[in-house]
Amino acid sequence: MEIFITILIMVVIGGFIGGLTNSIAIKMLFRPYEAKYIGKWKVPFTPGVIPKRRDQLAKQLGELVVKHLVTAESIKLKLQEQPLHQQVQAKLEKEWDHFLTQSVTVNQLASKFQLSIPVDDVKGKIAYIVMEQMEQFWQINQDKPLKEWLEQAVSEEELENVSLLLRDKGIDLLNDVETQQKIEAVIKQYAESKGFFGNMILSMFSSDELAGKISNLVTTYLQSEDGSRWIYRSVQKEWENIKEQNISVIRPLWEKEETKQLISQMITENIPVEEWLEKPLQEIVHPFSHQIKEKIFPVVVEQLFNKLDESVPNMLEQLAVDKMVEQQVASFPTARLEEIILSISRKEFKLITYLGALLGGLIGLIQAILFIVV
Repeated sequence: MEIFITILIMVVIGGFIGGLTNSIAIKMLFRPYEAKYIGKWKVPFTPGVIPKRRDQLAKQLGELVVKHLVTAESIKLKLQEQPLHQQVQAKLEKEWDHFLTQSVTVNQLASKFQLSIPVDDVKGKIAYIVMEQMEQFWQINQDKPLKEWLEQAVSEEELENVSLLLRDKGIDLLNDVETQQKIEAVIKQYAESKGFFGNMILSMFSSDELAGKISNLVTTYLQSEDGSRWIYRSVQKEWENIKEQNISVIRPLWEKEETKQLISQMITENIPVEEWLEKPLQEIVHPFSHQIKEKIFPVVVEQLFNKLDESVPNMLEQLAVDKMVEQQVASFPTARLEEIILSISRKEFKLITYLGALLGGLIGLIQAILFIVV
């Protein structure tokens, strides 16, 4: 009986010492938080291992994060994942749909960001851009024939309408009183220049009668089918001649300063900038909403991620993630760090303590057996 009690006591003592030793060793990882002194003598093993090596630990953690956790390659791989692209596009479309439910004018949007939009400056800028584009058009196309732009501009029916209009205007001009007087004066002058023969004709027919007859003859011919065809062929011929001309034939008109000023003035006076600024943006873009979602948003998202992908190395370098982690860990309270580690590894630390007690008990058992045998 005494032998059994001796063995039991030595096993218990060995287990207690082993468990206590491991428990103290675990505690010494964190505590004490600061160095302890007796007078000027520093107590050994103070502070604990982690507080003592916190700066080195912070540096190592920073390097670990940059070299193995948050690397440029890992971020690039994440940015290439299609589900992430789809999430961003879905968020963009959701915000777009929300935007369309509102009614915000350009002026209201500008006021929100404390911006002013000078209407006159906007008109002037638009006019300047238009004039610049026209100047480039002249320089690029000055040697090209007008038919490249006018070939389909006027149809056969429109040419016929022009010829009819010219015929009607010609008839109206012939029947005008002033025209009759001019014709009469020309006949009288011509007859008088022919001497006796001319005076004889004037004695038979007065100049006003001759003028009326000539006007009637010309009017009758113009109203006839043959006269209409003649006018139409003439208009068609002139139109073909115009189309064969280079665009440079009208360049001198453009180069006049008066022409440029007139065109610029027409643009600034007729562009409804005030109306545009007071019109809701949603009303302007709503007809194109589907196309924007289907065609523009995917391109925007793709370009965004491509730009981010290119910028990742520079961003990480500028952010100095390793230094950031090092500073955060170095400034972290040791008690809080202990709490975090224990919350993760508390079970394992308990198992280590129990393992120490088990090993201590085994050692105590072996010692008891050796003691009895010897």
